[in-house]
Amino acid sequence: MTDIHEGAGRRTLPGSQMTGLLIWGLVALIGVVALAVAWQFVEPAPPTQVRLATGAPGGAYERVGSRYRSWFAEKGMGLEPVVTAGSMENWDLVLAGEVDAALVQGGTAPPEAGVQLEAVASIAFEPLFLFYRRDRTGAAGGDGAVDRLEALAGMRIAIGAEGSGTRSLVKTLVAEIGLDERLADTGTELLSLGGAAAVEALRAGTIDAAAFVMAPEAPLVRQLLASEGVGLVDLSQARSFARRLPYLSFVTLYEGVADPGLNLPPDDLRMVAPATYIVVRRDTHRSVVQLLIEAAQRDQTIHLVGTGTEFPSLDYTDIPVGEDARYFFERGPNWLHRHLPFWAASLLDRVAILIIPLLTVIIPLFRIAPAALQWSVRRRIFRWYRQIRVIDEEIVQRRVPRARLEGDLALLERLDQDVSATEVPLSYMEEFYNLRLHIAYMRQRVKDALAEAE
Repeated sequence: MTDIHEGAGRRTLPGSQMTGLLIWGLVALIGVVALAVAWQFVEPAPPTQVRLATGAPGGAYERVGSRYRSWFAEKGMGLEPVVTAGSMENWDLVLAGEVDAALVQGGTAPPEAGVQLEAVASIAFEPLFLFYRRDRTGAAGGDGAVDRLEALAGMRIAIGAEGSGTRSLVKTLVAEIGLDERLADTGTELLSLGGAAAVEALRAGTIDAAAFVMAPEAPLVRQLLASEGVGLVDLSQARSFARRLPYLSFVTLYEGVADPGLNLPPDDLRMVAPATYIVVRRDTHRSVVQLLIEAAQRDQTIHLVGTGTEFPSLDYTDIPVGEDARYFFERGPNWLHRHLPFWAASLLDRVAILIIPLLTVIIPLFRIAPAALQWSVRRRIFRWYRQIRVIDEEIVQRRVPRARLEGDLALLERLDQDVSATEVPLSYMEEFYNLRLHIAYMRQRVKDALAEAE
């Protein structure tokens, strides 16, 4: 009893307005915290510039980089092709983080590549071309034709610059036939020379043979095929090499496919071909992976070896294909990227995760807040009614001292003043005026009880 009478002397705060501010402020605070937590899971924005390690000037890798640069430019992202010596240097660059992606040759992956990198897609077969000078070989029949790798023993052979995939492949094949242990005995020299320099040296006769791993449509290939006195090895061991080395495929370079007008080559030739594929670092932004996949799928280059329909492919890679690359390869761009500019789709893609707190936290809070405000107002009204009920019970007992009744009357007057000074939403005015009527009714009952006590 004492706590009720003492509590009645405290003035009630201007209820609904203050409570409403508190409730809506709490809703805003929780919403901001939820969005801040969700923002931690939003991936960074796509880079504006991507570096792609390609290959030597004039090679197929360089042309791939140029075509991909055009596609990236259409999507508003820059692509910088980085000229290199070849696959081995490309592996070093991408492992060191100096480039974001690289074109590499199958069978050249270093041991640590599978840990730090992932494949995106293979894009073409690049046959091994073994050109030689016909006047430097004593082939059976006297026509200078060569169909085995051993026939090049004793020659000065350009096998590509240091860091090139061609050099790595030729050394592997030389080891397969055991020639690596007999180089000095046979007088064979493997020279670190590749690209246009090797072509000029072969045509000038300063070297006897040259190896190239490149696409048949490369200008250097057509140039050598058309050169007088230069032949191309018809590798009879191609099938066995492809069977023993899984990253190699047996392919046929058909008559006239490189240049139908000049009928180059003049005959069908057996060859081995590693696949060229794209690798990226595991932390490369998924948007870069997506654009690389799209560029590979939209590349209209005709493949002159193989069936012509193998590429792009998720096969023919030395290291596993990444999950993002597999997703984009199999499903293509999502609805946003098909219908919106790339920058807008990427932005919406990134912030889509913010919908989770919006749907699970903020919207439910906005639905709960009005109910909480309603409960707060009703709670105050019910508290006043509790005080009135105590006074009513005292009157019913009919043995309340006069002093207590006088205190009840004073309490009711203060309640009436507090209720009158309280701001209540219009939706609660009916309950508000009912409360005031009940207070007036109880005041009259207390006055009647005082009169009976006299």
